[in-house]
Amino acid sequence: MIGSSCGDSSFVNRGVDDACSVVSANVVSNSNEESVSSYLVSAGGQRLYAPFDVPDVSKPVINQLFQNLEQGFIFYKEYSRLAGFDVRLGTEKKDDFGIIIIKYYTCSREGSNDFRSVSDSTVSKCKRRRTCSTRCGCRAKILLKLNMQKQYFVLKFDDLHNHALIDESGRQFLRASREMSISSRNFVFDAGKVNIGCSKSFSLMKEMVGGYSNVGATLRDFRNFNRDLKEYVGERDGQMLIDKFVGLQQRSSSFYYAYDLDEAGLLTKLFWADAIGQRNFDVYGDAVSFYATFDTNKYNMIFAPFTGVDNHDKCVTFAACLLSREDVTHYTWAFDHFSKAMGHHPVVIVTDQCPAMKIDVPSSFGSKDGLIASKHRLCMWHIMQKFPIKLGNRLCKETDFMEKMKRYIWSSHLEIDEFEQGWEAVIKEFNLDNNKWLSDMYDIRCSWIPAFF
Repeated sequence: MIGSSCGDSSFVNRGVDDACSVVSANVVSNSNEESVSSYLVSAGGQRLYAPFDVPDVSKPVINQLFQNLEQGFIFYKEYSRLAGFDVRLGTEKKDDFGIIIIKYYTCSREGSNDFRSVSDSTVSKCKRRRTCSTRCGCRAKILLKLNMQKQYFVLKFDDLHNHALIDESGRQFLRASREMSISSRNFVFDAGKVNIGCSKSFSLMKEMVGGYSNVGATLRDFRNFNRDLKEYVGERDGQMLIDKFVGLQQRSSSFYYAYDLDEAGLLTKLFWADAIGQRNFDVYGDAVSFYATFDTNKYNMIFAPFTGVDNHDKCVTFAACLLSREDVTHYTWAFDHFSKAMGHHPVVIVTDQCPAMKIDVPSSFGSKDGLIASKHRLCMWHIMQKFPIKLGNRLCKETDFMEKMKRYIWSSHLEIDEFEQGWEAVIKEFNLDNNKWLSDMYDIRCSWIPAFF
């Protein structure tokens, strides 16, 4: 007789031989799990499965001793992995001193998710998570009891299941078989540093080890570890960063950093410059660009690097800072620490058209403390990006206006008179004499046109 693979297991008792007949066959359960195991057909027609390929040394036996519960749980968990099922923590009993004297470890499919007998009003208010449950009342378990020598021994062991067991090819997906190694954890952590998510890092790990079966964990395990890591860091991330800077300064006296906190103790300003950045500034620091246009996605702080160009036209970084606001106070603080870390002012500092920069640059990079004042220039790229916005896409993209204007804007070989004549000719050709924004840009031409540098 063939019964359901999930249901009542009240007939589970291997001591009653006349209630069951032993059969050996290949079985496919209702959950499409393949199992090659022995099963008993109870008097009620139910199949009761027992693992048959587990080594005897890995099987629990009655009166087997363990030094503690953890050792017993690890042993039963390894047995379940070889047998093809998962383990769940069961009930326990404690004495008057809070010491566990009886502990159950059961199959993960023990019990059911049915509601208890409660009033209809209570049921209507309960919110039940919509999930596919695999519990089917399995009675397989192990019972550990504390003896007089403070050791735990196996008091009871039931190895019959009322559901099919997982064969060897599918055991890699059991929770007992899934464990992230140290290398996997480090890989997820390092991938997160460069904004690689768990799904992408899991795919990369699969390619590195030669298949999903060799990863040793699932995508859900990767995501759970990443979640637990963030919870562990919590609100200590700012302090962890400061501690890292302290360690860098201890290893290199040239490393410079500074930070500031608000009244609540939260990090609002952070500046740092290493020895390589300071050395690059001494060599390539004639012109420094500072752009506070990079927003962090988690802390809502502005990442603003101090960058330059080397002799090979490659960008180099001199220093960087994190600021919680884009105002005069925060910019002044960053500029002052930049001058202190580098020891002198740059010849030219290039920024965008932020109104706060117009105030901060002359005050912070002025001629004070024996330092030569820096010249403030505006970034041509940022201004050129505004042309379609201020003048319209039709003029800038469907005519040759931009091509003619760039001849006089970008060229550093023109004299001032040549630029003036070229600008005026283009403005008259396209009837832009009354455009206020172009007039404002012309008034500050000394700050962004190369012909005036």
